[in-house]
Amino acid sequence: MTAPLLETLHIAVRASPATDDHEVVLTSEHGDLIARFADGMMGLDPDDLLVEPCRLLPGDTAHQACIGRCDCGVGDCGNVEVTITCDGQVVAWTTPERSVGARFDATAYVAEVRRALRDFGWESADRTAARLIASALDRRRLAQAGFTFSWASGRLRATHMTLALHHGDGPYQILVDVPWQGRAPADVAEVCCQLLREPAHTWPDVRWYPLERGLGPPRFAGPGWRRDTH
Repeated sequence: MTAPLLETLHIAVRASPATDDHEVVLTSEHGDLIARFADGMMGLDPDDLLVEPCRLLPGDTAHQACIGRCDCGVGDCGNVEVTITCDGQVVAWTTPERSVGARFDATAYVAEVRRALRDFGWESADRTAARLIASALDRRRLAQAGFTFSWASGRLRATHMTLALHHGDGPYQILVDVPWQGRAPADVAEVCCQLLREPAHTWPDVRWYPLERGLGPPRFAGPGWRRDTH
């Protein structure tokens, strides 16, 4: 029996206004790969797929990789998972839900995934700032104060970058807002990282949210802190 022909993986990222984020589009010369494995689905946000360690890359053993989400944009609503295997020459995607699959030349496949991991040309200014913040943040210093970094985004307030932290003393979600003030992404990222090196009570624009009932303000809150009412 003749093996299925090898395909060429293409990875692109496009804006997704309907879900207020971006979508990783996975295709080959035969069309949309996500649609091949499931109906009514769309690509993941790059932060959920094009990150190290990347689940698209083959390993020594078979593993599961989520490649898509429900087209409503919510990952928990439904997702597309494939099993990725590699025999050294061919990378294969399979799923028990459908008899279809995909087979790729291993060398070209890995090269395309690596290229996509290095390609930031699709980023908006706020996505660039968020990536730079996540990579440069002094997480050890935050951890010494009890904080864990969750994410950074410019989508909550158009004029600000928002840094989301978690603090176990409570616990609390902490949202730190930093104004853009016309800065370039690299500059606003530097300002954000420098701010989080300062004592928490000095942060000037902070919203806190209790993650359990009955909690008052955090003991480390300063004059610029207020409860998040959303």
